[in-house]
Amino acid sequence: MILLNIFHVNTGNGMIQKINDYQIKNLVKYLDKTLLLENAALKRLPTQINETSLDEVKQRMIQHLKHTFNQKNKLEQIIFEFKEKYEYLDLVTTNTSIVSNTNNAKENSFQTSEKRSYTKNENLIDDIAPFPEQAEFAKIKQDYIIEYDELVAYETLIQIAEMTEFEDKGAVMKLLNESKQEEELMVYWFQLHAPIVLDNLWPKMINNAMKRSQAFLMDHKNSKMGLIIMYADLVGSTKMSMTLPIKDLVLLIRAFTHELSNVIERYHGYILKYSGDAVISFFPYVDKDTKYNSCTRAIECAKSIIEAIKKEINSILSEKYNYPELQVKIGIDEGENAIIQYGYEKNSPIDILGYCMNIVSKITSLTAPNSISLGENAFMLLEEETQVDFLMLSMPESNWKYINPDTNTHYTIYRSFL
Repeated sequence: MILLNIFHVNTGNGMIQKINDYQIKNLVKYLDKTLLLENAALKRLPTQINETSLDEVKQRMIQHLKHTFNQKNKLEQIIFEFKEKYEYLDLVTTNTSIVSNTNNAKENSFQTSEKRSYTKNENLIDDIAPFPEQAEFAKIKQDYIIEYDELVAYETLIQIAEMTEFEDKGAVMKLLNESKQEEELMVYWFQLHAPIVLDNLWPKMINNAMKRSQAFLMDHKNSKMGLIIMYADLVGSTKMSMTLPIKDLVLLIRAFTHELSNVIERYHGYILKYSGDAVISFFPYVDKDTKYNSCTRAIECAKSIIEAIKKEINSILSEKYNYPELQVKIGIDEGENAIIQYGYEKNSPIDILGYCMNIVSKITSLTAPNSISLGENAFMLLEEETQVDFLMLSMPESNWKYINPDTNTHYTIYRSFL
């Protein structure tokens, strides 16, 4: 408004008209962008409704689909009226054919987001078909992100509309605020019901990951074999357990363990167990060549885990819903381990025991947040171009008494610095 007054004094009504025309064009551009989002939602939601196995999610999406259709009609009417009233501005909006492309682009954008931690190392992973529960969880997470983006789009649109002078402003603002309120309700619904969704899907997801691991271990029970062991520990979980409401704590732990499990399985690792705030996994090998490959997979997997925590969990739960930001510390080492089944029945518990398991646990406790530490055995398997990413950790022998059994010398630890 101050800017308008200055131009009015210096240049008169002609300049004010030019400024207002620019504001109208900018407003219509953002109306059109928001309309594209609503059209994309109209193409996405029916598929989600048909495929979800959760009745509560299905019913809320059906309701939201109806509101989305109404919001789309409102936006189309507003744009149509602007084009009629300001015909001299030759306002340009996106045609319907581009709407379809935008929807595809949005879907592809999410898929890229889901995989962006892995594209650098495609040669180390294979496309593994996700379990149905994992696929549904990924789609719900997609909706989580998109609904928040739609809310931000409406908030931006309303801010621009408030700064622009045009006819029937009160009626237009009323329609836009009604649409924004629906998006707020949907975002709040996702936030409120995320624990319920996880309650329904998590047992099946975790059971499938554990079944795969247990099946592998059963094939090698009561024997010794070489393994790359990886511990991934959530930083600050004790404080969170003391300060967060239980529903928020459960949501964060499940989101953390799901994200880690998903990444580990993509790198052909196996989930050994979920232990408190840690995920313990292993990468088997059968000879010298596969030992190197398994170690490389584990390290690249660890890097992807850190990226996934930053870009997948924190970008949603922390930045958009004000949950505490999560960090992870990861320890990796290689060695021979014993696979022991407790009891004689087929379903008796089975676990991994060994010096390597013990060392990795200690290594992880010494690791900085969002960093990776390696034991000497794992470090020595790496090529020089990868070794340069790690520095030897200097510690007094009084604080670290582990010995390399092959050389009878102090066992060395290496920590990532990139």
